[in-house]
Amino acid sequence: MRKQILIDVRSSREFRLSHIPNALNLPVLDDEEYEKIGTLYHQNSFYAKLQGGAIVCQNIAKHLENPRNFEIFHPKNKLVLYCARGGQRSRSFWNVLREVGFDCERIEGGYKTYRQNVLESLQKPPKQSFLTLYGMTGCGKSDLIAMQEDWSIDIEGLAKHYGSSFGDQANGFQNQPSGAMFENLLYEELQNKQGIVLVEGESKKLGNLVLPTPFFNAMHCGVKILITSSMPQRIERIVKMYHSISAEKFAECMQKIRPYLQKTYFEEIMQSYHRGNLYEVASILLEKYYDRVYRQQKCEFEICSDDLIQASAEIENIKNAIIKRGLPFK
Repeated sequence: MRKQILIDVRSSREFRLSHIPNALNLPVLDDEEYEKIGTLYHQNSFYAKLQGGAIVCQNIAKHLENPRNFEIFHPKNKLVLYCARGGQRSRSFWNVLREVGFDCERIEGGYKTYRQNVLESLQKPPKQSFLTLYGMTGCGKSDLIAMQEDWSIDIEGLAKHYGSSFGDQANGFQNQPSGAMFENLLYEELQNKQGIVLVEGESKKLGNLVLPTPFFNAMHCGVKILITSSMPQRIERIVKMYHSISAEKFAECMQKIRPYLQKTYFEEIMQSYHRGNLYEVASILLEKYYDRVYRQQKCEFEICSDDLIQASAEIENIKNAIIKRGLPFK
């Protein structure tokens, strides 16, 4: 089966910071080499090109000879290469591949041009219309988003953050993507999802990341659906999401919300946690913290998610009814 494979030839450090989603990183200069050649270029540009060319050729050879890359460098594939500005790094690799006989092309302007397209696009109101889910913590909004993945955007998944004080559990308390990478991911989702899109009504900020204002405004101007759920179901979901959190991280997260909790509730939560009673922890957190800080939204529809399959079907029915009636909304 013919595949198109996107190859980022920049250094690993550049790639880790941000890249075009789904690209593979096959650097023609590693981090140290890139820095060394860059410094040398300011001193003697010709010698830098000479040294850089020798290193680039060696690295290209390593990529082509690496057995792990055999599926990439297969004649059936189309290869699309890019570097920072569409310059010598991608051109060097492209020339070799073209001479071998590969169907390959380069992205003109490289990653810089791609980023300009992303920023320009996200500064405009999205073309999509939104069905936006609201509801208390633990009511299953994320589950419903996942169940409609063909026409939904999982914003928390892209941001690797649940949008709460414990939100870093979504990334294993490691790191969120950079702001640029998050924008790239959101841009690609908006390119691939047309018409009506299902989203969760997120806050403007998710951890260290901020939603683009036009997207944020459009999301909250969509048709609003309130998702409700019984307290036992909500507690069950919260325990499932956070049961693996370490004692150290739990204590760290609790300190963030301590100013907003009565002292007695804070102590009850900590005592229940140390006893291993996560259900009691979730119950107190939901009733005494999350439900009190949640701002109720006025919604056009209300769906109970105790039966997720039924709730998902009801959401799809709302979408289909809107399409049938041809109601434009933004």
